[in-house]
Amino acid sequence: PPSLMCAVGRGIVCVCVCVLLACALGACARRCFVVVGLGHSPLMTEACLLTLGMVTAAAARAAANGPRPAREAQDNAIKTGRPARRQRGREGRGDGKEEEEEEEEPVSLTPAEHKALGNESYKKGDYRAAIDHYTRAIEAQRIVLSSASGEKAPAALLLGSFFSNRSAAHMMILQHKQSIADCESALSLDPTLNKIRLRMAKQLVTVGRVEDGVDCYRTALVSDPNNAAALKEKDQALMIQRRFALASECMAKFKATGQRIEGRQALAQLDVCLGVSPQWMKAKMLKCEALAAAGKGDEAYSLTSSLMRSGVMNSEILLIRASCLFTLGQLDESIKHYKQVLSGDPDNSEAREGWKKVKALKAKKEEGDAFYRSADYKSAISSYSVALDLASSNPGMAAKIHNNRATSHANLRDHAACVADCTEAVRLDPTYAKAYMRRATSRMVMGEKEDIEEAIRDYEAYGRLKGDEAAREVQGKVRAAKVQLKRASRKDFYKILAVPKDATEAEIKKAYRG
Repeated sequence: PPSLMCAVGRGIVCVCVCVLLACALGACARRCFVVVGLGHSPLMTEACLLTLGMVTAAAARAAANGPRPAREAQDNAIKTGRPARRQRGREGRGDGKEEEEEEEEPVSLTPAEHKALGNESYKKGDYRAAIDHYTRAIEAQRIVLSSASGEKAPAALLLGSFFSNRSAAHMMILQHKQSIADCESALSLDPTLNKIRLRMAKQLVTVGRVEDGVDCYRTALVSDPNNAAALKEKDQALMIQRRFALASECMAKFKATGQRIEGRQALAQLDVCLGVSPQWMKAKMLKCEALAAAGKGDEAYSLTSSLMRSGVMNSEILLIRASCLFTLGQLDESIKHYKQVLSGDPDNSEAREGWKKVKALKAKKEEGDAFYRSADYKSAISSYSVALDLASSNPGMAAKIHNNRATSHANLRDHAACVADCTEAVRLDPTYAKAYMRRATSRMVMGEKEDIEEAIRDYEAYGRLKGDEAAREVQGKVRAAKVQLKRASRKDFYKILAVPKDATEAEIKKAYRG
């Protein structure tokens, strides 16, 4: 009926109005409005009251719990020690635009609470988070120390313990320099922290400050002379000091003599040093030189590249790299590196001397090669001889030039000189296969029984160096040499005719007729 529909409509309108009023007024006022609006209908009034009761209960729960983002920010602040932030909703500014405001509500933690959070992170293995907490503890304790009146020693000792904790966390992620700095700060506040002094000594040795590390061990052992671990570590530091000095002496001898054995001995000493002190940059750079001196130019070059990727970029590393390239025979690249050093340091005498020497060596070697190609073997020998004087500090390059000069001697049929040059080449570089083959060929031409036996040994050495790829060639040459060895006991008509074994047919006929 129309009257029922009208009553229902009035009820719905009144409920909506009362819900809106419930958001602005207290519970008593809301109830009064309901009674006034629907006083003639008890059933409708009761329905409205029930609805408003549900709304009121929901509002009360929301007020008691608070906004969820705010609670999460509060909890996170307590865990991390960072101030909580409460973000307001977008509010109208009256001009149709909206503005978002951010308000910080700092949650202040004491230095001890920050330290406790750092200890928890340290135990979990989250060392970076521990460092962050210890840093906050240090900052907070510094404020406490600066504002303290009267006796400050307890606050200073507590600050020293925070630096100690942070140094341990830095050490766990191999940040040794930061850890050493924290150890120094801790000891400046509390010199009695002998455990921290030993930790600093060990890390000083690790980063290559071996002398400082030894001094630190000695200071620590004054108060704890029976510490077996500290005594052992101090002796180990002294040992690598001696080995580094020995390696330096070997490299000095190598530069004077060019003997690869000196480079190998230096390398053996440096491997021991770096086993104890893996971040000793000076030892790593000397190892680059030792690798090059030992004939391991590729490894030396790779190590210099690794050092440069780690941030080591100075004239010293560029000089070592230039030397490695020189050892590998890459003269053009070596010259470029020397020029790069000189562009930044024009007065660098070592770079200038190296640049001049490599440039002159390159010019003389290329001159000898040009004479050889034009069959001017005597001029080629002269140029190669000058190049050898310039390559005295580079055994690998010197071995190649000796072999080139040996080939020129062979073309002039001076096989004794050829054998002498090849012998020097294999002395400088025992892995130089070409020199063995060149010497064997000249010895076969010389033809004496002893020469042929030596030639067979040279063929076999060549085969060992070349492996399977030269097996068939070596077998054929060895068989031919053994056949010639049997003939060596017969009359030597070459010797009777006074012609060399590689004489042409015309030369043999001329000697026979003469």
